[in-house]
Order: sequence, then structure tokens, then C-alpha cells
Amino acid sequence: MPERDAATERVVYCLTRDRDLATAIEERLSGAIAFFYNDAARLHQAVLLRAPELVLVDTGAIREEYGDAGLGPVTSFLRERCPAATIAVRPMSGVEHLVAAEAGPGAELVPHDHPGCVEAVARLCGCA
Repeated sequence: MPERDAATERVVYCLTRDRDLATAIEERLSGAIAFFYNDAARLHQAVLLRAPELVLVDTGAIREEYGDAGLGPVTSFLRERCPAATIAVRPMSGVEHLVAAEAGPGAELVPHDHPGCVEAVARLCGCA
């Protein structure tokens, strides 16, 4: 795959509080530039400034105690503001069916484990 310059790199936004996952994603992606946010409000601001091609939403980063309304409002906002973006959701292990329902149609569930999640994100952004 030919190298892409900064003006043509795919933009990937990741909502996660998992630093190890963020490091692994950043190291794995080529041909993409990843931005990491630890709360939904910061992700919303970034989307308003520039629409990404891919958004990873880690359900572990959505916390009611921090004022987050839940996964549904986050994915609805993303669909409204960046309809062309692929939305990937990393569910907590064991609750995939509940997360799929709350995320809504078209959201791609990715594995919870780090290697599986990283590879799925790379595949979804075309960096596989």
C-alpha cells in the first residue's frame, strides 16, 4: 500500500479510557491518524471540527457518573454528525447482545480483547 500524506490520511477517533488499547491501536494503524478521547464531550467537539472516517466507541469509556447519557445518544450523535463514518463499538465482555441493541443498526461490534479489537479497527479503516 502506498504511503499517504497527512492531508489524505484516514481520520480515526477513539473514545476510550484504556491506555493500553490506545497505544496498541496507534502502533498498529498505518495510513491513518488516530485521535483518542477519554470522554464523550471531547469526542463530540472533535466531530464538530472534523468528521472522521471511523469512530471506535469503547463502552468502558461511557460512564454515567461523568455525565454521559449512555451509548445510544453517543452513536445517534455520530450518525447525525458524520453519517459516512463507520462506527465501531467495543462492548464489555459478555454483554455484546445488549450493546448491539443500544448501539443501533449499522454499528460494528469489535472484540473486547486488545488484539482482536486492534485488528478489527485496522481492518475497518483499511489498514489491515
